[in-house]
Amino acid sequence: MGKGEHLGELEALVLASVLHVGDAANGAAVYRELEARGGRDPGVAAIHVTLRRLEAKGYLTSDIGTPSRRGGRPRRWYAPTDRGMRALGAFRRMWEDVLTDLALPEPETGR
Repeated sequence: MGKGEHLGELEALVLASVLHVGDAANGAAVYRELEARGGRDPGVAAIHVTLRRLEAKGYLTSDIGTPSRRGGRPRRWYAPTDRGMRALGAFRRMWEDVLTDLALPEPETGR
């Protein structure tokens, strides 16, 4: 991967959340999934910015749905690309490599 192609932590969490949500992956659903599974609350705006950034990198595609019967803006639905899947796999392997055989000290003792 070249410079700027690696996933950041929030990008990886958002991309994984898109995969977990599946066909119903819009900004709100991705936010709820990330909050429930990842225990994080980066804010809805940060999720939308990250989704757009992942799409610009070619890791996601999106389609705009039809407006609801109540009016309002149509929802944007996201799906991972093959490139996004490879990037997420590389992110996972990187952390597996970093953490393999790592001895963490006990928090109370520091040993």
